[in-house]
Amino acid sequence: MPRTLNSANSTDRMPGQATGKERILASAMLLFARMPYSDTSLRDIAAAAGVDVAYVHRAFGSKAEIFRQALLALAPLDDIAAGDPDGATMINRICDLAFLRDPRKVEDVRPLHLLTQSSLCSEARAIIAQFFGTSLALPLSRAFGHADPGRAHFALSLLSGFVTHRAFFGPADLLAIPEADQRQMLQTALMNAMLPGCSDGVFGWRPI
Repeated sequence: MPRTLNSANSTDRMPGQATGKERILASAMLLFARMPYSDTSLRDIAAAAGVDVAYVHRAFGSKAEIFRQALLALAPLDDIAAGDPDGATMINRICDLAFLRDPRKVEDVRPLHLLTQSSLCSEARAIIAQFFGTSLALPLSRAFGHADPGRAHFALSLLSGFVTHRAFFGPADLLAIPEADQRQMLQTALMNAMLPGCSDGVFGWRPI
């Protein structure tokens, strides 16, 4: 899904020419999508963007701020609540995110790439937790009519566990299962996590 980054505004550039700050953010997105937060340095980001590391410091202040702004810039691409969908539609959109391919260019990067790479990094934990709560758990809870996001957080823990296990360990037996079947099982698990009947041992939803 093509997009342009609007993290900085400038009146003295040619149309279509990215500012230094935009190049930094775009480069950081790709790096954070491919490597954990802890393994990505400001020097790495500066080198990828073709700018001096001192400029990166001046533009963003810290690596944490770059990571936070990268997630915010990417969030609209994975707006699971767009169009005020019902719960089943939102779960379907979330499941789509679970099978994203490794990005080769910045246009392919999605928030879940960054979350998967850095979810275990203590330095990024607070930023990721806030993103999960605001951008995923709250809208998912509202779609199912729940007063609190407890069930949504449980469902998202299933999602993140599946995505992390699949991406980092890549067990052959799991990958041998057709992707359509994996997706159906994940969708069923997430739907049942969000439905009250599941707490009584009754599976309230199955794919048609």
